[in-house]
Amino acid sequence: MIRKISQSNANYLKMNILYLLLIISNVVLLVGLILYYWQAGVSVHLETYDYFSTVIPTIIILGFITSRLAKLRERGSSLYEMAYLIIITILGLITSYFSGKSNTAVIFGPYLEMFRILCVILIFILMATSLSQFKEIMQGKLSRKNLLVCFIVFLLLALYASRFHIRVNGAPANVRCMVVMLSGLFGGPVVGIPVGIIAGAYRFTLGGVTAVPCAVSTVISGIVGSLVFWWSGKKYPRPFAAVVLMFLFTGFEMLMVVFATPSDISFQYVRDIYPLMLFSSVIGVILFSIVVNDKLQDMESEDVEEVVDELAEEVGQSEEIQELRDEIGWLKKEIRELRGDDES
Repeated sequence: MIRKISQSNANYLKMNILYLLLIISNVVLLVGLILYYWQAGVSVHLETYDYFSTVIPTIIILGFITSRLAKLRERGSSLYEMAYLIIITILGLITSYFSGKSNTAVIFGPYLEMFRILCVILIFILMATSLSQFKEIMQGKLSRKNLLVCFIVFLLLALYASRFHIRVNGAPANVRCMVVMLSGLFGGPVVGIPVGIIAGAYRFTLGGVTAVPCAVSTVISGIVGSLVFWWSGKKYPRPFAAVVLMFLFTGFEMLMVVFATPSDISFQYVRDIYPLMLFSSVIGVILFSIVVNDKLQDMESEDVEEVVDELAEEVGQSEEIQELRDEIGWLKKEIRELRGDDES
């Protein structure tokens, strides 16, 4: 027992160190962006501030709501459904915000296009979670067959995310790292690391100035997701932890691009796609966490119902046995009385 507690504390410490390193990388990225634009005398367009001032608060709100969904479901279905309505309302407000601008197609168009790609990926993930292999993984049954099916599904989705991307001012944006991160968070190192390596290699073959940092960050995302899965007790982490992890890792990915490419290319690249990738990746993790929580809640409800049915059957059987015992006792009594009469 003591060893188990100490191991849990060690895993908790490791996760905190990982999050701290990611936070530092995000701070370094933001400081580097500020210093670059200040030294270069380049004024950041107003739309850039609009991106961050809208995307970051939205992600924080959605992440907060998602982390409370499981508790709301325990209190009642009406509150649980209301949480979904709040999420939809927030997304609608974002749409209205960008639609009110004169250059809607330029600003909001990439978000809609990225969200369309994200929805395709999430639909396939939702279908995959209905498979028995995915359900067994959520129950902690990490058999070879289950992990193989999980690996194939996430690999295909990672390749899809790499192949189908959108361009913002010539810079490609996608949700590849999000898919690879989810593969590690859901299936562990047996799934996340191979998916990250293959998806990273495929990204490298596509070429481009950012081929190396994007490929390397893809591999790292699989490793990081797998580590968090391992430290979380070989299960999908809490939704809030997964959302924060994806939020911070997106900044880490942008920092790698800054370090591995010339500054005149990297900073413009980050400026154009960072808000978009941050928004789509974190929203994807939020929605995936909702799906996983829903499935876990449903499976727990089914398990409880099965236990209740078994107990009911056992109780029924015990009552029948008791009745039989009573009848046997009555028959024995009658036999004794008959024997007594005979003897008399």
